[in-house]
Amino acid sequence: MSEKNVGGTATPMAPPLRRRLAALLYEGLLVFGLLMAGGFAHYAITRSSFDPQHSNASGWVALAVLTAYFGACWTRGQTLAMKTWFISVIDRQHGGPPGWPRALLRFALAWLLVLPALGLLYALGLGQERKLIYLGVTLNVLVYAGLSWLLPGRQFLHDWLAGTALIDQRNNAA
Repeated sequence: MSEKNVGGTATPMAPPLRRRLAALLYEGLLVFGLLMAGGFAHYAITRSSFDPQHSNASGWVALAVLTAYFGACWTRGQTLAMKTWFISVIDRQHGGPPGWPRALLRFALAWLLVLPALGLLYALGLGQERKLIYLGVTLNVLVYAGLSWLLPGRQFLHDWLAGTALIDQRNNAA
């Protein structure tokens, strides 16, 4: 099932929101491990702290780890969490996995999941309050996920803007 975009191209229906959010939660656990490994490698090479408050390099290492992981996985069609939940990402133009430019665009736009809440908290001077950060990011993700009900194919905003789409592998496996 798909819906027509303004340009006439079909946007496939996304997997159920519950499964996409479950995959996102699982992805967070996997990414935590990757960031720990990246932090250990950074420390082993530089013998400096991975604490972002003491080292700008640690933030760049984390960004590089995330970019490499998501870019490499998305250009193959799915991350481990997406594979577990039978979800794939495709390029809406040709139906296959996105290439690196589109995967990088998707990565940059996916920060819409968390950055609005973080930006607002920092603008209000509340950027150091951990409980508010967790609450703000959680609310941002839930509102962001709810927006998918308003977009073609119920895709996430970053997928719609990046020209990608999440598809349900259970429907394609039969």
